[in-house]
Amino acid sequence: MLPGAWLPGACLLLLARLARPCPAGCDCFAREVFCSDEELAAVPRDIPPGATDIVFVETAFTAVGARAFGGSPNLTKVVFLNTQLSRLEPDAFGGLPGLRDLEVTGSAFSSLSADIFSHLASLGKLTLNFNRLEALPEDLFRHVDALQSLQLQGNLLPTLPARLFQPLARLETLNLAQNQLAQLPDELFAPLGSLQTLQLSNNALSRLPPRLFAGLGRLRELFLDGNGISELPPAVFSQLFRLEKLWLQRNALGHLPPSVFSSLGSLTFLNLQGNALRVLPAGLFAHSPGLSGLSLSHNQLETVSEGAFSGLSNLSSLTLSHNAIARLPAGVFRGLTELVKLNLGSNNLTALHADLFQNLTKLELLSLSRNLLATLPPGIFDTNYNLFNLALHGNPWQCDCHLAYLSRWLRQYSDRLFNIQTYCAGPAYLKGQVVPALKEEQLVCPVTRDRVGYQAPGPEDREPGDSWDLVAEDRAARKRCTYSNPEGTVVLACDDAQCRWLNVQLSPRQGSGSPGMTFNAAQGWELKSSCGSVRVTVSIEARTGDP
Repeated sequence: MLPGAWLPGACLLLLARLARPCPAGCDCFAREVFCSDEELAAVPRDIPPGATDIVFVETAFTAVGARAFGGSPNLTKVVFLNTQLSRLEPDAFGGLPGLRDLEVTGSAFSSLSADIFSHLASLGKLTLNFNRLEALPEDLFRHVDALQSLQLQGNLLPTLPARLFQPLARLETLNLAQNQLAQLPDELFAPLGSLQTLQLSNNALSRLPPRLFAGLGRLRELFLDGNGISELPPAVFSQLFRLEKLWLQRNALGHLPPSVFSSLGSLTFLNLQGNALRVLPAGLFAHSPGLSGLSLSHNQLETVSEGAFSGLSNLSSLTLSHNAIARLPAGVFRGLTELVKLNLGSNNLTALHADLFQNLTKLELLSLSRNLLATLPPGIFDTNYNLFNLALHGNPWQCDCHLAYLSRWLRQYSDRLFNIQTYCAGPAYLKGQVVPALKEEQLVCPVTRDRVGYQAPGPEDREPGDSWDLVAEDRAARKRCTYSNPEGTVVLACDDAQCRWLNVQLSPRQGSGSPGMTFNAAQGWELKSSCGSVRVTVSIEARTGDP
């Protein structure tokens, strides 16, 4: 190999850059030009003739004059990012017949000339995000009828002209999020027959004209979240036959018309989180059988009717957390055979029916955290074969015989379960104990009022319909007895042969001032149960240790 015949790749790239002219303050690579010099005074006139893309980043010039890129007819993409632009002259982009992508983001201009986009017949994507636009001319888009994507996010627009979108029959994506839109003309979007995504998030809308979405028969995604919408016209979504995803979270909806979603047969996702809903009308989702994700968290629901979710056989995720739900009908989730995630956390639930989760065989994640549950009925998880994440924390679990099923279930499936650190709130002698770690003989219950003591759960403690083997239970009761004093501070568990477990609490109530027992003293208790009575004596003897 001759000397100098090989050069590193970096040197070749440097020679390539030196071989073609590049404007001062810019870098040129192949067909792309990047200009980021703050001292650049204007759009450069000596853009390489083969360039197709030019990007200006944080440049200082404030205006783009008429036909500023006229000497570069091959440009297909022009981008301004966080520049000091405050003025775009009429026909600023004239002479660019092939321009397909134009972006001006993060600049300071507040208005646009009606002729700014003249002669841009090929423009398919226009992005004007996070500028300071306060108004748009009604005929602004008359020359860009090939537009497919229009981004106007993060401006200061309070409303829009009624005929603004008249020329944009090919538009597929429209982003108007994060403006100050408080009202919109009726049928504003009617000309947009090809629109598939419409974003109106985080504006100031309090109402929607009944025919606002008329003509949007191809719309698939609609973002209305983060507004102040307090009510929905019953037919506002009536022509959105292809709508798949609808975002309505963080509004002020206090009620929903029963038929408001009746035309949304293609809906797969609906977010109603963060509204003020108190009830769900019967049949509200009956015409959206394909719904797979539904969020109703952070509302004011106090209960949910038996048929609220009927027909949702494809629902895989349901969120009802952060409401005020105190009770749920036994069959409220009946038919949700595809349900994988169910969040009931942060409600006011005090009890659950044994059949509540029956046949939810695909359920994997269930949250019951931060409710008022003291116990769970036997068998409640017996058909939830795939449940591996069960959140139970933040409940006042009463660790007595009624919690025996839950304790056994948690121990049985501890190898597959996550998030099972659940603690006893009572009785006092078990407070703070981890539920799965408790022994069965520790889970005891008071007997009926006509008898004193503690016992394992009997038939009167069962929920109607529980499939308990009462004969086996009677046999077990004869073999095991749990004795206690009336205060429950001394508990003794025995079987036919011997006593196996004793719990003695010398100070029954924290802060009660009870002196407990002194050293070198003895105290006895008469303990009773349905089996009879026994006497337990405890003595404390202090011994002097070795010197």
